[in-house]
Amino acid sequence: MATQRKNSRSRLILAISLIAASLISAFIFSSLANQKTTMIVSTTFLLPGHQITENDLTRVQVTLGSVAANYISQESEVVGSYTKVRIEAHELIARTSVSNQSSALSLSSVPLSIRSADAPEGIQPGSSIDIYWVQADTNGEIQLVPELVIAGAHVLAITKSGSNFGSEVGLTVAVQSDEVLLLLGATSQGRVVLVSSHG
Repeated sequence: MATQRKNSRSRLILAISLIAASLISAFIFSSLANQKTTMIVSTTFLLPGHQITENDLTRVQVTLGSVAANYISQESEVVGSYTKVRIEAHELIARTSVSNQSSALSLSSVPLSIRSADAPEGIQPGSSIDIYWVQADTNGEIQLVPELVIAGAHVLAITKSGSNFGSEVGLTVAVQSDEVLLLLGATSQGRVVLVSSHG
């Protein structure tokens, strides 16, 4: 009888120990999995070739685990470097998306004044757009097919906006430097139409 009680007590102690060990392990693993790391994100959209400043960055607490090493965690690591790809607002900055040397991609800011009907609703600074050339009034001439002038331009600023049909919208777009003459030529020989680019 005493032996049975002793065995029961031993089994009870063992069960309690196993449950306690399981709870402690679960707590430790949960704590490790939920550890947050301070990382750097962009405060606004950054275009390829942009030289990063302190004003472009802010800190956030995120849970990344083992992939944290792939992203920038200190301002000193990235300030003064150049973006190699477009970085969205509040996006973590991957180490592969920046370079210490200026990218071969050189962007220029080009002002445009277009009819409000030729710009899609909802575009704003940071929007990606395709720019098409459309023939002006034909006056009996052969109607030419519209042509894609620039794919993947970016809206930098919208300086004015008309509320009535036929009024004009003034905006500044970022294009590759070698595309500036192509864009200006399109505006001088017809009109340009902006199309929202989501690809």
